[in-house]
Amino acid sequence: MNVHWLNGYRPGHGLPRAFYTDPEIFAEEQARIFRNSWFFAGHSVELPKSGDYMTLDVGGAPVVVVRDRDGKVHAHHNVCRHRGSIICTKEKGKAARLVCPYHSWSYAHDGQLIGAPMMGEDFDKQAHGLKRAHAEEFDGLIFVNLSETPSPFDELRDHLSPILKSQGMAKAKIALIRDYELDVNWKIVVENNRECYHCEANHQGYVSVQYDSENDNPDLKDEIAERLGDCRIRWEKAGLDTARVNTSSNNTSEWFRANRTPVRKGMVTESPDGQLVCDVLMAGFTDPDMGTARANTNINFWCHANSDYAHTVRITPVSPTKTIVRGYWLVDENAVEGRDYDPEKIAAFHHEVMSEDWEICRRQWIGITSPGFEPGPYSPTKEANVDRYVRWYASQMTA
Repeated sequence: MNVHWLNGYRPGHGLPRAFYTDPEIFAEEQARIFRNSWFFAGHSVELPKSGDYMTLDVGGAPVVVVRDRDGKVHAHHNVCRHRGSIICTKEKGKAARLVCPYHSWSYAHDGQLIGAPMMGEDFDKQAHGLKRAHAEEFDGLIFVNLSETPSPFDELRDHLSPILKSQGMAKAKIALIRDYELDVNWKIVVENNRECYHCEANHQGYVSVQYDSENDNPDLKDEIAERLGDCRIRWEKAGLDTARVNTSSNNTSEWFRANRTPVRKGMVTESPDGQLVCDVLMAGFTDPDMGTARANTNINFWCHANSDYAHTVRITPVSPTKTIVRGYWLVDENAVEGRDYDPEKIAAFHHEVMSEDWEICRRQWIGITSPGFEPGPYSPTKEANVDRYVRWYASQMTA
C-alpha cells in the first residue's frame, strides 16, 4: 500500500476523504481485509441438508459454501479449474455435486474434481480440485476466510459463543431476509454502527427500548443498576453467562465484541412497544425477559438476539460507492407464521432503526464527498468505539 494514503490520517479523527472514494484504496481493502479476515457468510439454517449451497461475494471473489453428507460445511472459490467459469449460478440451491455449466466438469462437496469429460487418460483430477477457502460454523453462524493462513478462528468463537449459544440460532428458521442497497462506502455503515452518540437525536424508537444512550444519565443511574442486578440473578439461574451483562456498547476485544444487555424496565424485547412479536420463544426460553445478546465484528457482521427473535446483518462492499446490507430475522424453528408471528412485525423495530441509519449515512456521504470535508475529532466518551475501529482499520491497511 502507498504510505502517502495514510499521511492525512490523525488518530482520534476520522479518515480522509480518499478512504471513502478511491478505487485503489477499495481494492486494497478487499485484499487486505475482506479476503484476509473471517467474513460472516450466513446462517446454518440456510444449509440444512447435504448438498445445500449458497453463493456470495467475499472481497470481490465469488465463493460457494456447501454442506456435505457428513454435515460439514465447506467453502470454495466458485470458479471452475478448467476455463474459469462460475460454477454455481444461483444464490442458493441444492446439488449432489457441483457441476460447471460450461463444459460439465464436476466437483464433490469437499471440492475434489470427480468428473472432467474428454480430458484424456493422463489427466490428473487430484491436481485440479476447487481452490478452497476456510469455513467455520458455530451457534448457527457460518464464517469464511479466503486467506491461505487465516487468523485462529477460536479467538472469535470463544468470545462470541458464551453470549450467543443460548439464543437458539442453530435451531431457528428465517422469518425474513431483506437487502438494502446503499450508495455509500461500507465504512460509513460500520462506523455509524459503532456508536450511539447519534441515537437520541435519530432513533427515538431504539432509545425507548434500550439504555445505550442513558449510561451517563444521572436520573436513570439507580434504575439501570437495579435492572442489571435483577437480570443478572435471573439469568444466572437460567444458565446464561452473566460475565458480560451490562448496558455498554464498548468493545470487548480488538476486532469483535459481545455482551448481553437488559431492555428497559417493563419491556422484554426489541420491538416498537417492547413486547413480544413472536409467541414462541427461542432456545426453549420460558422467561421472555432475557435481554438482548449483542455481537459484532469489525468486518461485516452484527447481531441483536432477543428471547423471541434474532436479527443479524451481513455487509458486502461492492465498490467504493456501493454497499449491500443484508438483514436477517430468525425465529424458533417451531414458530408458525401467521399463528405465532408476522414477519413484518418481527422486522419492524430493526427495519426502522436501519432505515434511519441509512438516511444518516446518505447525508454523511454527501458531506464526505464534498470539497468542504475535513475529518473532525471523535468524542472520547461517545465515539471511542469508532476511534478504535478506525485505528484497527489503519493497522490492517499498513500491515
